Order: sequence, then C-alpha cells, then structure tokens
Amino acid sequence: MKDVENINLSEKISRMPWNRKHWIIFFTVSISFFMWGVTLAIAPLITTWYFVPQFSYYYIIGAAPAGLLAGNMSMGYISDRLGRKNIFLLTMGITVAGLIGIGVSYNYVALIIFVFIAEFGLGGDETLSLAILIEYLPLKSRGFAIVESSNMANIGVTAIAGLFLVYPSSVITQKSLLLAIAIIAGGAAIFARYHMEESGLWNISKKLNEKLEITPRNTLKFLALTFMGMAIIVGFAFSDLVIGPFHFPEDTGLIIFFSVLAESLTGVIGGYYLGKSKRKSIAITGFSGLLISWAVIIVFLGAIIANLYLLLLMLAISSIFGEIGWAARELLEPENFISKYRGRGIGVIRSAGYVLYIIFIFALINADISTYAYFILGVYIAGFAGSLLYAVTGKETRFIAAR
Repeated sequence: MKDVENINLSEKISRMPWNRKHWIIFFTVSISFFMWGVTLAIAPLITTWYFVPQFSYYYIIGAAPAGLLAGNMSMGYISDRLGRKNIFLLTMGITVAGLIGIGVSYNYVALIIFVFIAEFGLGGDETLSLAILIEYLPLKSRGFAIVESSNMANIGVTAIAGLFLVYPSSVITQKSLLLAIAIIAGGAAIFARYHMEESGLWNISKKLNEKLEITPRNTLKFLALTFMGMAIIVGFAFSDLVIGPFHFPEDTGLIIFFSVLAESLTGVIGGYYLGKSKRKSIAITGFSGLLISWAVIIVFLGAIIANLYLLLLMLAISSIFGEIGWAARELLEPENFISKYRGRGIGVIRSAGYVLYIIFIFALINADISTYAYFILGVYIAGFAGSLLYAVTGKETRFIAAR
C-alpha cells in the first residue's frame, strides 16, 4: 500500500505545474548556494587580511573542506532520519553563525574555527538543497532549477571576490559586506524555509521497507559518481580557489574572480540547455573539456604562468567546462538515490572529494607550479574516467521521477 502511495505522489509531483511553492523552494535553495559560494571563496580571500599570519593560510583553507566533509556526512544522514524542513532551518542557522563569526574575528585561530562552522552548515545545506529540489519540484523544471540554483554558488564566489577587488585594502569594509550578506541573505533564507512544507516523498519513504541494493552494477555506478564528484570538488578548489594563495598570492582575488566568472556566465547562459540535456552527454563533455584544457596548460605552462592575462584566459576556458561537469554532477547525484537514502547517499559520494581536498592542501604546500598543474590534470583524468564509467554502467536519469 505504501509503495503505491509513494508512486502516486511521485507521479503527482512530476506532473505538477510550477507554482508559488516551487518559487519559494527555488528562492531559498538559490540563496543557499549563493552563501555557499561566498563561504567557499572567503577562506582563501581572508588570507589577504593584514592580521592573518602566513603559516596559518593552510589551516584556514583546510578548515573549509573539513567543515564541508563533516556537514555533508552528518546532516545528510540526519535529514534522512528526521526530515528535510527542520534540518534545512538548522543548517542555515549554523552557516549564518559561522559567517558572523568570521566577520567579527580578528584572530586567526577564531577564523579557522568560524570557517569550519560556516562550512559545516553549508556542507549539510548543499546536500539538503539537492535532495529538496528533487523531492519538491516537477520533472519538467527539475533539471533547469538544479543547474541555475547551484550556479548561484559560482555567482557567490564571483561576488565576494569582486568586492575584495573593489575594496582591496579595507578589512573593515570587507567584513561589513560579509556581515551584511550573512544577515540579509541568511535571514531571507530562514524566513522562506519556515514557510516550506515537509517533503511528502520523505514522509512516505521513512515508512517503506526499502533497502539499497548492492550489486556489481550499482557499485560501479557509485564509483563513477564518486570519481566525478571528487574531480569537481578537488579540481575546482585547486584550479580556481587555492592556486592564488599557493602560487600567485598578490593576484588571489583576481584569479578567483575571473575564473569563477566564466563558470557563472556559463551557468546563467547555458543553464536551461544543460538542465534539459542528457546527463551522460554533459558529463562526458564537461570532463573531456577539463582534461584537454589542463593538458594544454601543462604543455605551455612556462608561457602561461609568465603572463597573468594568459593564465586568466586559460583558467576561464577550463572553468567553462568545469561548469558543465559541475552541472552533470549536481544532477546525477540526487537523481540516483531514493528519498530514504538520498541525503546520506549524496554525502558519502562527496566525502572522498573533501578528504582528498584536505590531504592535498598540506601535501602540496612545497610543490612547484609544475607538480601542482600535473596534480590537477590527474584529478581531471579521474573525473573523465568516472564520466565514461557512468556512461556504461549508469542510468540516464533525465526523465526518471523522484521517489
């Protein structure tokens, strides 16, 4: 009986016309991703603050993936057990507290702690956001909504990096703007979430006796998703966010701004098409483009790093394909799990990427730019392999209703 009820509700949600409730979901999730982008960029950007000692850079930057890892794993699991709405309120509250802490702190130890807290909240928030988009939105609009709302993370990165470029020497102004974003955007998100209903699919799924099937095909599919998730998490971090503090500290803000601006524009302009496209096709396109662009960077590395404009151009080209790969991963992860396991499934897939992110922040401290570039190339080889593996073993999820 519950199986029939679940199928009926799934079909009802899939065919439902877009309405006011869907706009609320889209609005609050978009704010979530915007704030996630701001927080992703803030860790490397605040290494430019005058009171932050150089030896602490790696700990501040490392606190970000550590928080994301903890939030993804814990909040994804808890939301599968206790529901989406209340945990969605909790994760945004934690995020706002962390960002306010960053905004008022003038001690590097406090910054490390508050970066971790903010990212912990957003790690859980990101997992929940994807689960909610799948479980609440009609099938016709689902892909577009996922791509465009998740692209707000890129817009958040671009916005905060741009503000740091406009006010490069005023820490007080930078902190004030960060506090304003935390309070205004966070307050709006919490207000919208309060007016959400609990996920009907989650309500039914918790009563079902469904279990994940561990088969060779499912294992390969899970491995493929993990490779793609790892490539986007680690590749994006090291090619867009961390490369500045590691190798071009005077140009950190500029590199983050222009590389992620390319991703933002790709998402805005191409989001509708990407959301409607075959998931397998955009995954292969994105990761093959990333692989080729970084192979070119390595071949001409000497000339590229000697010319800032050429470096920015190549990073921007890579970022265009990065957004396509990002979109594929944001679509495939939630679409491959049932509601009962969706939160923890997304969290587990992303955990490998965050673990590697933390490890290689410290492993590459003394690496030269050539080693650094080869590392990024290796990451994208793994992502490309994952896209090929998924093409062979995975489902085309574009028209599969959530359940």
